[in-house]
Amino acid sequence: MSTPIRLEALREEYTRLFNSCTTAPDRTGAVERLAARILAQQERYRALGAIAAVPWPVIAVIHALESGLRFDRHLHNGDPLHARTRRVPAGRPPGEPPFSWERSALDALHLSGLAGWHDWGLAGTLFRLEAYNGWGYRKYHPEVRSPYLWSFSGHYRKGKYAADGRFDPELVSRQCGAATLLKALETHGVEVFDEPATAETTGAPATLDYPGVMLRQGVRDSALVRRVQRRLNALGCAAPALVIDGDFGSKTEAALRLFQARSEDPRGEPLVVDGILGPLTWAALFGAEPPRRRAADRLLTQVLEIARGEIGVREEPPGSNRGPRVEAYLASTGLDGGHPWCAAFVHWCFAEAARGLGIDNPCINTAGVLDHWNRAGHEGVRRITQAEASADPTRVQPGAIFVIDTGDPGGAGHTGLVERIEGARLVTIEGNTNVAGGREGIGVLRRHGRKINSINKGFIDYASNG
Repeated sequence: MSTPIRLEALREEYTRLFNSCTTAPDRTGAVERLAARILAQQERYRALGAIAAVPWPVIAVIHALESGLRFDRHLHNGDPLHARTRRVPAGRPPGEPPFSWERSALDALHLSGLAGWHDWGLAGTLFRLEAYNGWGYRKYHPEVRSPYLWSFSGHYRKGKYAADGRFDPELVSRQCGAATLLKALETHGVEVFDEPATAETTGAPATLDYPGVMLRQGVRDSALVRRVQRRLNALGCAAPALVIDGDFGSKTEAALRLFQARSEDPRGEPLVVDGILGPLTWAALFGAEPPRRRAADRLLTQVLEIARGEIGVREEPPGSNRGPRVEAYLASTGLDGGHPWCAAFVHWCFAEAARGLGIDNPCINTAGVLDHWNRAGHEGVRRITQAEASADPTRVQPGAIFVIDTGDPGGAGHTGLVERIEGARLVTIEGNTNVAGGREGIGVLRRHGRKINSINKGFIDYASNG
């Protein structure tokens, strides 16, 4: 009796081979053309994958190997769709021909066991693909790696079963292997592999660290979204259950909103019901600790204390960019009254805080908003771009300086201090502002509700513990 072939014994081999897989130089063009054809039809593969619970890239590479990417052929073996299959497996699918490609392909996925397979990680996927073609190479010709996986890569040179079922050591496969093609799709940004289903497929606790990226409607083909969809299904947040397709669509957003409405963050506060999966919602969903913010920086703590003491200052007269306090702010940057002063207010707060602590003021001396942003980049001060902050709001710390480019002629903008962060929104202290948050306001105000993604330049961070 032969020894059963088991996935666990092959995990390390599959991982090592895939990670070192490179396309043979003389096959690069052919592989790229196949990848382009697959990408052009990915919506069709994706739709079938959602029904069968099989990752669409797996369906696509089988389609390439069995049917040459033709949609008038059976996925089982490439026989024409106008009749049932004649070759092994013969007589498929049941029913009367002609068959649609989707109907026949779904039968092939169920017949092969792919539709019931759950481990779509790297090793689990390659194990099932090799099994789909058969274990003949591994059992009887272990000196040849299966061309069904590795043809057109550096892991395969020659050796193949001929059409009559006999092995020919000199025969060379003329088809691109499944693993080689998956590797090519991966270079095009396709999420080829998923992690094996774990505790998130049940109602049990499933602690997963926050991945550092906010998920929202529009994210497509993501292994992270598949994890979220499984977890939401396990918690009964969608009826009918979400299709595990990795696409963050309206149904996934609705299920996430329901979860948020039912749940609290790890601090015991109600979650914001916005359909966006940020660090606090992630922590509630997966039982993880929310990302910790840095310990308060001594200088920035003092800057915010001073800024709070200025809330309520007004121009005298309103609209003049003048008044005793306003002119003190401007004077800290070398300007007289009458100029826009939001950036000068920020500089003055830093200057007063540094003086009180007996240290040098690190804040660049300028009353120009965009000048501050540009010089910070040149002088090595830490800047956080809009994209970085939107992806991970925990990068933004109290005491950071927000910078908005208002698009005005002459490079004007608006700036202020971040007092605290509430989810994806900011509480700020701003000079030269008004209730609406304009850059030509008449006082120092605390504002609630600026969205992080509305800060179109980014943030300047003078924290000493960076």
